[in-house]
Amino acid sequence: MVLAGEALIAIWNDIAPDMREDFFEWHPREHMVERLGIAGFVRGRRYIAVDAQVEFLTLYEVSTADVLVSDAYKTRLTNPTPWSTKTLPAFRNNVRGGCRIHYSQGYAMGGFIKTIRIRAQEGEKASLIKNLVNNLLPRLIDLPRITGVHFVENDTTLTGGNSGNQRGRVIELPDLVLLIEGSGEQGVRNACAQYLSEETLIKAGAATDILNGLYQLEYSIQNLVQPN
Repeated sequence: MVLAGEALIAIWNDIAPDMREDFFEWHPREHMVERLGIAGFVRGRRYIAVDAQVEFLTLYEVSTADVLVSDAYKTRLTNPTPWSTKTLPAFRNNVRGGCRIHYSQGYAMGGFIKTIRIRAQEGEKASLIKNLVNNLLPRLIDLPRITGVHFVENDTTLTGGNSGNQRGRVIELPDLVLLIEGSGEQGVRNACAQYLSEETLIKAGAATDILNGLYQLEYSIQNLVQPN
């Protein structure tokens, strides 16, 4: 179960307390369904924090990066529904990136996922990416309870690369993101502690401002190909 496509939208957010119940209903009933109705959107998932600074994580897997600059997607972005117009300004600590995939291995969608957001030290980005892809990440997939290992990079040329104040919410950008999936919380924690500790990542070329978050899956919606 590698990522289901060639690109990924990754979104982190908190929600204002007075809009919390609205958010819990709007997101699965309307928003994710709407996004999965766009050609090229293959699967959407939302997670809630187990141990993270930001409470919610949403992932959209898309067939190609071109989907994120398509007219269909731009039309949806510029014409939000009334429910979206009401809900989106309540987002807090919003980070959102349209990402290209450097590495993806897996055999199942895990119920737990750890995100590790990193930047490279000055002049070390190419070396860091190479080190992760060739040396660090391939070790994880065979560890107990690990179901998927992925590594993506935000691309500011894609729609998800937009930052700033949009529809009442301030959006920041990620850079490099590691996503480690597993069937159990402790298995994910153990794998990351063994091979992706902050000390290990810094030695590999990452800057010191590493952001870790452990999340549990709430739900997933996907487009299923029907047999002819």
